[in-house]
Order: sequence, then C-alpha cells, then structure tokens
Amino acid sequence: MAVEFQLVSRPIPKWAVDKIESSWATIENGKETQTLPVSSLPEGLKVGDTLYKQKSKWFIDVDETKNRAKRISERFNRLKNK
Repeated sequence: MAVEFQLVSRPIPKWAVDKIESSWATIENGKETQTLPVSSLPEGLKVGDTLYKQKSKWFIDVDETKNRAKRISERFNRLKNK
C-alpha cells in the first residue's frame, strides 16, 4: 500500500511593527496584537518594519517592508489629491 504526501505551502504570517516604547515593541497582523521585548526581535528594528517568525526566531522582511511603505504612501497621496 503506497502512501502519498502532498506538500502544502502555507503563507508565513507577517507582522507590522506598530510602536516601540522603551524596551517593548507592539506588533500587529490585522487580527491580533502582541507586545514583545525589543531584545527578542531583530537588531535595528524600527516602526513600520514587517516581521515574520521562523523556528522561534524573528526576521525583518525587507522587501515586504518596502512594498508596504510604498502602498501606504500611494494611498496617502491619493487621499491628499482628492
């Protein structure tokens, strides 16, 4: 009896850094919010960065951070020019 496995690619949840105060960072993903110690997050973290977690370690998604900033800027400019 042969058993077949199918790999299912699940999207990695992305989190946006909402604010950093003292030694704490608040991150959100649209559904939930977490407050984490800055020491547990990547060095150089700033508000607006996009994070993802793999194997208990957080990483900054540089491309998604740039794309998110661009989308926000475009929305702002559309609203400003109405």
